[in-house]
Amino acid sequence: MIRLVVVSGKQIKKKGIKMKKIILSAMLCGGMLLGVANSGVAHAADKLTGNTTATATFTKGDVTLDIDSAINFDPQPLSGDVNFGSQDVNYKVTDYSGDTKGYQLSAKLGDTDATRTVKIGDTTLSDAAAVVASKDSNIVGENADKLSVSLEYNGIKEVKDYSTAIQWNLTKTQTEQITE
Repeated sequence: MIRLVVVSGKQIKKKGIKMKKIILSAMLCGGMLLGVANSGVAHAADKLTGNTTATATFTKGDVTLDIDSAINFDPQPLSGDVNFGSQDVNYKVTDYSGDTKGYQLSAKLGDTDATRTVKIGDTTLSDAAAVVASKDSNIVGENADKLSVSLEYNGIKEVKDYSTAIQWNLTKTQTEQITE
């Protein structure tokens, strides 16, 4: 059964505004509840985790030779035979080749002088390269050591500064030669 109620126009207007407010409030509250309820739900097609693989590749690095650039012997008075004694020369082989099988360090004279004798350790230098240090193994990184260089002159007749050029050569088992 349908019941019809006749009311004045003023009452309908008031009830209409109230009704609109109730409907609007219900829609807002329902929408907020629906949003909160659905935010934490994962659907079957959603992927919420993942993996990343990071790859780092090392290649062979540099091999370098750093050696003292000068040796200064103490001055000696002029005489027939002058032995200047020995001085240490420091060297450092920096090896990032990944090969730890050692190295050889060779030396030779870059000039000739019949009055001069230069020795590194027990090896007398000439214009042909000679091995003056040999290591069977080395570490990756810096390998520091020193060599003893001795100098002697025979038959000098002039007072002046004399220079000697020593050329060094580093040889690794599986790398190119490096000359300084």
